[in-house]
Amino acid sequence: MTTVTQIQVKQDDLASTKLKHIEIDENSLKEGEVILATESFGFSANNITYAALGHGMGYWGFFPADEGYGIVPVWGFAKVSHSNHPDIQVGQKVFGYLPMASHVLVRAHKLNPFGFSDGHPQRKSISPVYDNYIYCDKDPGYNPARESWQLNFRPLFMTSFVLDEFVGQHLSHDSLILTSASSKTAFGTAFLLQANKQKRNANYEVIGLTSASNKALVESLGCYDKVLCYDEVDSLPNHSAWLLDFAANGAVIDSVKAAIGDNLTKVTLIGATDWKAEQKPSKKALQAEIFFAPSLVKSLNQEWGQGEFLTRYAKAWAHVALALKDTMHEVDVNGTDEIVGLYLQTLNGTADTKALNIMRF
Repeated sequence: MTTVTQIQVKQDDLASTKLKHIEIDENSLKEGEVILATESFGFSANNITYAALGHGMGYWGFFPADEGYGIVPVWGFAKVSHSNHPDIQVGQKVFGYLPMASHVLVRAHKLNPFGFSDGHPQRKSISPVYDNYIYCDKDPGYNPARESWQLNFRPLFMTSFVLDEFVGQHLSHDSLILTSASSKTAFGTAFLLQANKQKRNANYEVIGLTSASNKALVESLGCYDKVLCYDEVDSLPNHSAWLLDFAANGAVIDSVKAAIGDNLTKVTLIGATDWKAEQKPSKKALQAEIFFAPSLVKSLNQEWGQGEFLTRYAKAWAHVALALKDTMHEVDVNGTDEIVGLYLQTLNGTADTKALNIMRF
């Protein structure tokens, strides 16, 4: 029997957690079922976004939990511990979307040269992109010496990568304003916007908005043309601007709108790093669009082919990883007590934002 340890979170009180232990009989696996043993996973404010938007965006549907509870999704490495699929071998290492748990039972289907998808009927997925598990030995972006970077940046940088493509397809603004500029997804996007500016024959200005406490850090990254605190929005340039919002703080967006008026011609809602914000942005009032990265990942995979998509992603990541190599440090987080502790720190906004968390059960 395989004993599975899950960390479950109360859906209406995210600070309340419990451990749940279940047993899986490896000898009773149905056709196509595979047990993945979690090897390591990353954790950041992005995972808190999954929990905060668990109801509205469907993130609680991926991994079943007790009534009133959910399991926070994470991104990580796992190995096949047991398999009842003829083409998936025990020991195969994959990267993908996992529960905050020691193991997960998946039903492999839609196999391709790069991996497989989970088609388990209990998995209520909001996008097939989240259901893919990539074989590490077939992944152009995998580097065994830099697993901590992949754990913590790949899911965030994937959004940055496709968001940069999206912006590049719809350029008509003099300024691109990014809220929550210290978040990994935001500054990953900023790096790519700068890197691709010349080939786009563009001269847009990339502006980061951040808290006063993070201003020095954001400036040190070197990926923004200008960094302003949230109380400095009156210094925003007086020309056409596109707001890329990673915070989901309606008051911040309103202050930008008040500062530059009709020059704010486009608002795109991307993340929710400020999930505690009392005022949420009004999509209707702002005439804003919601950017759902998995949809664009899917369409670009179809347009380019999965192999080309992974290759382009790996090239983009190599550029940004080089720029970031001296700014982050690895932190090992071992066992359920430490995992829950870091989860609560991240929930409260007190976790180290420069940490590359390596979480292991």
